[in-house]
Amino acid sequence: MASGASEVYRSDQIIRENPRDDLLISLHRSGSGSVSQHGRQVKLVAGRATMYDASAPYVLSFPGRISEVVLQVPRRCLPMSRNAFADLTARPLPDGGPLRALTALATSAEADAAPGPLENAALADALMSLLRATLSSSSAVQPPQIDSELLVTAARQYIDEHLADPLLSPGRVADHHHISLRLLQKLFTRVGDSPVSYIRRRRLEHSRNLLLHGATVGQAATAVGFNDVDTFTRAFKRLYHELPSRVRPTGVHYRGELSYS
Repeated sequence: MASGASEVYRSDQIIRENPRDDLLISLHRSGSGSVSQHGRQVKLVAGRATMYDASAPYVLSFPGRISEVVLQVPRRCLPMSRNAFADLTARPLPDGGPLRALTALATSAEADAAPGPLENAALADALMSLLRATLSSSSAVQPPQIDSELLVTAARQYIDEHLADPLLSPGRVADHHHISLRLLQKLFTRVGDSPVSYIRRRRLEHSRNLLLHGATVGQAATAVGFNDVDTFTRAFKRLYHELPSRVRPTGVHYRGELSYS
């Protein structure tokens, strides 16, 4: 992005009229300017980078011509509390290898022709990895503290929404939230659970709900991601100490929808 002298204001009124929940990463290439947010102001010069939050008021000020690359990052990709975000904005991001690599990759992507879907996904993952490394590479900026409760809640919600997918796995949940499988397992351990146990338990809980509403064993198994009825039957019996075929409907007919309880 290149522009002449300008000032950009995102006020409370603009936020109400056009709400957004993104983080903006400014990778400054030439010229000078500043970003003000949360009572702080960071000066921008060539090679410096900063972060600001689209959900809170900010002011961008550029007294002359500038050039920069701006990355728009969904808040969910960095699972932190709003207070943690507020502490990170309008501060210089720590200079070093990760920031230089992030800037080089983002600049290269901006110059290249539009990539395809697979290249886009790979590029987004690489940029996010470099951004996390940048934020945690120096004591000059407090690294983002993952909000464990928020992330576990988000992971549970994702699992509940994808129970019918036979490919649902802890690895897929971790990838969706841009964290490592090891970290996902650690966060679930803190609440006395594990991703594997939660997926299996929720699948079986919802299958029982479907059986109580008149679904056949085969319908219930398929609806919660089991490709094999025998495997489903064994898992169901281990949890409930009875065969799924012994569950008696309560009178409400199953119509093919996966309802959650």
